[in-house]
Amino acid sequence: VVIGLNLCPFAEKPLRQNQLKVIVVRGDDDETVAAAVVYELISRSDEKQDGTTVVVAPEFYPDDFERYMDLVQYIEDDVMEEHDLHGLVQIAPFHPKFAFAGSGEDGIDNYTNRSPFPMFHILRENEVGMAVDKLGGDASKVWQRNVDLLEGMDKKFGRDDVKKIMRGESLDGLKEMLRDIRGYSEKP
Repeated sequence: VVIGLNLCPFAEKPLRQNQLKVIVVRGDDDETVAAAVVYELISRSDEKQDGTTVVVAPEFYPDDFERYMDLVQYIEDDVMEEHDLHGLVQIAPFHPKFAFAGSGEDGIDNYTNRSPFPMFHILRENEVGMAVDKLGGDASKVWQRNVDLLEGMDKKFGRDDVKKIMRGESLDGLKEMLRDIRGYSEKP
């Protein structure tokens, strides 16, 4: 879905080049999940480690976004600082109940970071920087493009169908809509 809708400029290349690592961590223990995320953050901080990692934690509070974000904040504020990881790697949070502050639970923009399971997408800062440079140095263009797409899908198909699309279900008229939108192309 992410690649098919071109929601993330950081996802297609690692997938195509077989540089996307997916780790699944079972259970809801904070220490176990944090250890897996931190291990991957440290691993990705090595300049020789191209690509990206997604740590998927299906049982880690899938119905409690705030509890999930508590761990993200702890890792970003304390653990990354302790290991001097800021400026090398970052975490992009994805969660089934993701909600931007001020957006409200039903805001369409929340779908830019919603996922079937709680996930921690670990990105190298230099790779993010290169992608942002291709956008003229403005990372907000990605988010705004995604929100515009989701709003267009919501207007054309309705919220229930947007939810289906985001689950990977096909929908009549979606490919045509994507072809009509500049910046989107059909992915293999």
